[in-house]
Amino acid sequence: MKRNKYFGWEQAFRFIWETADPDGLWHGDAASLAAEFDASEQAADAVLDELRDRSLIEKLDTETFFISGWRERDEIEGREP
Repeated sequence: MKRNKYFGWEQAFRFIWETADPDGLWHGDAASLAAEFDASEQAADAVLDELRDRSLIEKLDTETFFISGWRERDEIEGREP
């Protein structure tokens, strides 16, 4: 599903969070992020840099990122409303 709305770090992080595997790993790169948001690869790379600067993700490999604070997601999902 292509997203035509504003493409910034918050939207990118939400997408990465929602598509990460159960271990908190996102298997993607600037090209795949750019394709998802119909943006340039340069813009996607800048957004990934911003997410790393904000310590929200860590780059493990050329196409693998770890989401910082992944355990918090598990704790949030396990709580009662």
